[in-house]
Amino acid sequence: MAFSGKMTAANHADLLATITAFITGDPAVPGRDWTVARQDALEWGPATVFRNTGLAGSEEVHVGLYAATHGDGVRGGLVCKVYKRFDPASPADGGTAFFDTVYGNGNGSKDTVSLLPCWNAGVNLWVWSNKARVFVVVDCNGLYGNAYLGQLRRFCLPSENPWPLACLTDGYTNFWTNTSWHDSAQTKDGTTYKADVDRRSLPFVRRGCYPVGNYSYYQACHQVCRPDGVWTSHFVMCPTASLLSRLTINETDAQIDTLGTALVTPEGGKRCLLPLYVMLLEADGSAATSPCLLGEPYGVRWAPDSLAATGSDVDGFILFPDVNRTEWHSFMAVGDE
Repeated sequence: MAFSGKMTAANHADLLATITAFITGDPAVPGRDWTVARQDALEWGPATVFRNTGLAGSEEVHVGLYAATHGDGVRGGLVCKVYKRFDPASPADGGTAFFDTVYGNGNGSKDTVSLLPCWNAGVNLWVWSNKARVFVVVDCNGLYGNAYLGQLRRFCLPSENPWPLACLTDGYTNFWTNTSWHDSAQTKDGTTYKADVDRRSLPFVRRGCYPVGNYSYYQACHQVCRPDGVWTSHFVMCPTASLLSRLTINETDAQIDTLGTALVTPEGGKRCLLPLYVMLLEADGSAATSPCLLGEPYGVRWAPDSLAATGSDVDGFILFPDVNRTEWHSFMAVGDE
């Protein structure tokens, strides 16, 4: 796995250029050997689709980043896509459109798409990449965003799950009526500990499943791919969120695991990093969609720890808060594997 260390970018257009330079910058280093499948000039800014081969070296992984700037010139971010297949020819010549939903992950309610939001201003960023996925953390004005794009680690044979893919970010937009901005991390109606409220980091990513109160449905653009190739938002991160209830084929909100006493680590004691698992929730009786453990994100852990602090290091893993939440259960840890 390749790690960029802390870098800086002038704005989200430069953020795209900085990520591009890192993940394509050294063909001899796994994770820095992504290639550019296609570059587009879209309505709100430049977009690039990247290709790699997965850890086995024989698969196709395509992820897209679109540096979109709001008309006010102040707000924007990286729109994110993941594809099962991608034809790099021009869309005018039959190639895959950037916003394709046949092979790419689907849109959410009101045509929202996954967004890593930030100001059109200076940002700090960290990139972890291997041949299977790209993971980006961005610090914009003290609020932390993230995007996990590409494959999850399988717990089965490739033939049993050909597309262990995920497109998971902490924001959404439909250019621009319904958008979660870089500074919109507040809670609603006192639901502080609902994983399905507002912007969340990867361990608490909002699934956007129906029905989810009056607020979470916009993020149905955050999706994983089922073993039968169908993109879905019917999943939950385990153990950071527990499903509260099901209504027919739909899930209601997920509760962050904050029960009991905070995990207190003595000074100088061993620190705890817990693995994260993506649980598929759909159940129609078929082998393809029955509840299952879909996989785990490469290099990302949950760090429930009273000693957790932004930027601290635990066995080579860097700790980041849940956007701007810094309680004992709020931190994720990201590192090489």
